[in-house]
Amino acid sequence: MRNKNKRFYLLIVIAFILWLVPFLIRLFFINTDTSIETNRLQEKGIRNSQTVDNLVNSLNDNNKRKTFIIIFENNITGCIINVLGGTLLGLGTIVNLIINGFASSDVIVYSYNSGLSVREITHATLPHSFELIGFWISGAIGLSIAWKIILFMKNKEILDIQFYKDVLIQFIIVFIIILSAAYVEAYITILNI
Repeated sequence: MRNKNKRFYLLIVIAFILWLVPFLIRLFFINTDTSIETNRLQEKGIRNSQTVDNLVNSLNDNNKRKTFIIIFENNITGCIINVLGGTLLGLGTIVNLIINGFASSDVIVYSYNSGLSVREITHATLPHSFELIGFWISGAIGLSIAWKIILFMKNKEILDIQFYKDVLIQFIIVFIIILSAAYVEAYITILNI
C-alpha cells in the first residue's frame, strides 16, 4: 500500500512538471506582442472560443450560477481528458498537460501585456488556483492508468478491482477540488476583480 501511494505521489510530481515546463517556457521565452496578435486574429475573423464567449456573456449578465457551471464544465473536461488519456498509454494525458501549461501561462502573459500588474494578476487568480492541484491529480490518474496498462501488457500485473476503486476515489477527490475551485472563482474571485 505504501509503495502504491509513493508511486502515485511521484506521478503527481511528474504531471506537475509536464505542466510546469511549458508554462515557464511560454512565460519567459516566447514573447508576443498582444496588439499584433489581436489585430491578426481580427483580420482573419477569428473569435474567442465558444466557452470564452459564453463566460464573458454570463459575467456581463452578472449570472454567477451560469458562470460557475461554465467554469466547472471547462475545468472538469480538462481533468476527464487527463484521466481518459491514460487509456492511450498516457499520450493524451501528456499532451493535455503540456497544452494546459502553455495556455495557463498565455493567460498570464496576455493579462500582463494588457496592462495588469503582477499583483493584480496574482490577486485575481490566487484564490481559485487550487484547481490546478485537481488538474495535476487528474494527470497523475491518467499516468497511473497508462502505467497499469503497460504492466498488464507485459504480464507483470493484472487489472484488479482495487485499481478501479482507487481511480474512482482519486477522481472523486479531483471532482470535489474542481467543483470547489469553480465555486470560489464564480462567487468569490470575480467579486474582487
